Amino acid sequence: MDKLSLTDIKKKNYADIYHFIYKNKKISKQAIAQGLGISLPTVNQHLNALLQNGLIEKSGRLQSQVGRKATLYSILPQAHTAIGVEILRDRIVIAAVNLLGEETASRRFHLEFKNAKEYFSCVSGYILEFIEDIRLPRQTILGVGFGIQGLVSSDGTRMMYSRILDTDGITTQTFENHLNLPCLFIHDSECAAENTLWHFPEIQDSIYLSLGRHLGGAIIVQGKIQRGRTGKSGTMEHMTLFPNGKKCYCGQLGCAECYCSAEALLQPSETLRTFFQKKNAGDEACVQRWRQYLDCLAMFVNNLHLVIECAIILGGHLAPYMQEADFQYLHEKIQTLTAFPEEEPFLLPGAPYPNSVAVGSALQFIQAFLERI
Repeated sequence: MDKLSLTDIKKKNYADIYHFIYKNKKISKQAIAQGLGISLPTVNQHLNALLQNGLIEKSGRLQSQVGRKATLYSILPQAHTAIGVEILRDRIVIAAVNLLGEETASRRFHLEFKNAKEYFSCVSGYILEFIEDIRLPRQTILGVGFGIQGLVSSDGTRMMYSRILDTDGITTQTFENHLNLPCLFIHDSECAAENTLWHFPEIQDSIYLSLGRHLGGAIIVQGKIQRGRTGKSGTMEHMTLFPNGKKCYCGQLGCAECYCSAEALLQPSETLRTFFQKKNAGDEACVQRWRQYLDCLAMFVNNLHLVIECAIILGGHLAPYMQEADFQYLHEKIQTLTAFPEEEPFLLPGAPYPNSVAVGSALQFIQAFLERI
């Protein structure tokens, strides 16, 4: 193995110290030196560099009963921010995310999607307005991630397939021309899955189901989303649930999308909020519809669990409305359907965050920054 140069060693120590502070929240230079096995003068040199670069800050002193109290250091979460945008048929959601992966601000704008220059200009205008409203210094912005319903190219710069929104062939240059910031496209269900992984890093192998207006999914192996050779891994919403069933937007019949998405549950005039208000108030028609929905979801989940035996996370817009009794019903229903009943529940609720897709699309830039520092 080639020996590291002095420059490489300095870069590694700089990164190791930053990540050690990041992991430990607040920590003294003595603890850093001991934890990383680096001399105090070296730690002090890199702490000064990190302070000068605006990446960390002094955050009080260590509480001790004798002697001089040691200074504590923590990262500066607002040193950099990423912007995430969820694009839906009738609205966009914009969120700002700091280096800790925390949502610091968000806005919603009602806007009907159109594959037209004026639409992209309008979206860009809302993003710039949002940045100005929250007084975000442009030099601190890492980039803008767009969570979109559709498949994207491996480098995240082009929309490859979308039937929900007419976005085929659109490139990030469309927005970069207006924003003058790096942009990425990410499949919306992958954004939501990334957000869940961020908050629950202990998750290793699982299937993430996004129960949004449209159904989506992601396969997680060893803590990473598996996108497949052409990005189609996880598009389980187009698995056939009922042969010759309802027609899906993809053109096929009987897809899980037609039975397990929020649109499959709701009537045209309903929202999730109004539906669950009526259902929880005892409206018999809504109670029956919800039961039918859960029956279809149980069938779908059972099929997935037979293919990959792992935890299945239920997230998306619909998930926050699901109660413990709903998870119990699903588990019991699955046991009546499966060839291999098991007592141990494997259904988990997703991260209960309302702007999961927008935040997840921003996390792509946060993760990239942390990896390259």
